[in-house]
Amino acid sequence: MFGILTAAAVVLLGTGGYSVLQEMGKTPSKEETAAFEKLPYFKNGEFQSPQKMIYDFDNVRNGPMSWTRLLTRSKFAPQKPLPMHKLTAGDFASVPEDFAFYWLGHSSAIMELDGKRLIFDPVFGNAAPIPFAVSRYGEAPIKAENLPESDYIVITHNHYDHLERKTVQAIKTGRFIVPLGVGVALRGWGINKERIIELGWGDVFEDGSLKITAETAVHYSGRGLGDRNKTLWNSYVIRSGDKNIYWAGDSGYGDHFAEIGRKYGPFDLTTIEIDGWNTGWPNTHMFPHEVVKAAQELKTSRIIPVHWAVFDLALHPWHESIDMLLEAARETDLMILTPLMGEKITPDSKTTLWWRE
Repeated sequence: MFGILTAAAVVLLGTGGYSVLQEMGKTPSKEETAAFEKLPYFKNGEFQSPQKMIYDFDNVRNGPMSWTRLLTRSKFAPQKPLPMHKLTAGDFASVPEDFAFYWLGHSSAIMELDGKRLIFDPVFGNAAPIPFAVSRYGEAPIKAENLPESDYIVITHNHYDHLERKTVQAIKTGRFIVPLGVGVALRGWGINKERIIELGWGDVFEDGSLKITAETAVHYSGRGLGDRNKTLWNSYVIRSGDKNIYWAGDSGYGDHFAEIGRKYGPFDLTTIEIDGWNTGWPNTHMFPHEVVKAAQELKTSRIIPVHWAVFDLALHPWHESIDMLLEAARETDLMILTPLMGEKITPDSKTTLWWRE
């Protein structure tokens, strides 16, 4: 019996270990990394953030951190299921609209722009390489297998709350636009290299009227213990026809917002992260008052806050960030759109403060 139990334990550990490695994905080889050496933002084998990451774990708000917290339901989670519009592929026209936007929760979204459909950072499960860790507050408004046919899937970086293996493998149409180095993981998950476009900061991809430029962000990358900053992280400037949109990705506050505003602005719409901040890691994500400042420097007239209402990544109540953002923007002209998950947003849409209801 002991031998049987031992053998079973070995099999389970081996299977679990293989599964975790699959979720982590492959990282660039030495040969692939060598191609990055000429870049000014790649040094000592790693991509470099415009600002150094700061960690002050003696000053963690609502801390201290505990790994067991990642395996249990957060005390900061909503007490009831959040309202949302459920979606299936049938809710989307075969020909994408001139402009439509669907926030799917956290940083996942679908954007229709001048007849093309883009999916951003699609994640519908938990945000960790093992089941049940860093779980969602609730289900997503759409399942990966129900996503509509799309032209492009845009990935900002390889953190688990932005890049999900099962969803990547479920998407059968469209090309992936990803930061430098992320294509290795996608190819390891079975995505044909012809479907992958890797962009570094300043690189441009064009398809007819659509122009996507990868730009900087104050952040980092990594899916395992030894791959920190082996792949890049991007924000994106998206132009098509008369529309100019900025997808900020994950970023701490920095001078890059003003520079991007000078270089590419003004923007008609910016999606920008508002959650994940903590005094223990002050420049990894933005504090709500910094979001307002960044939006002003970007010269944007409207923002859609993302990176909230799905995961507890920073030890604060699930709706605190959006409330703090509205308060910080109260005396400004900034228009803040707050759609329900799955709600369709068009240029004339007005949204509600649904989380207060």
